[in-house]
Amino acid sequence: MIRYMDLITSQEALKPLYKKMAPPLVTLLSSEPEIQYVALRNINLIVQKRAKILEHEIKVFFCKYNDPIYVKMEKLEIMIKLTQERNIDQVRRGTAGTRG
Repeated sequence: MIRYMDLITSQEALKPLYKKMAPPLVTLLSSEPEIQYVALRNINLIVQKRAKILEHEIKVFFCKYNDPIYVKMEKLEIMIKLTQERNIDQVRRGTAGTRG
């Protein structure tokens, strides 16, 4: 589906597609760590090409204290790609407790 989005030139036509794609991707992040990791790797590839799909879902990438390090690293990499000037404060608040 991502590949065919390149053929759509209207941003208005893409918006509903973005809204439909985000929830299934986010749902995978409530699974066990191994599945989360696979989902995060795929999400990372999607975000490289189409960050708008998940631009409103940055909260789901905040690290939890019990996330394995490999999941935390993927989440942080995705957050870096999704962080913009308009959501930097939200990212700061969400990452304030993850030091250590």
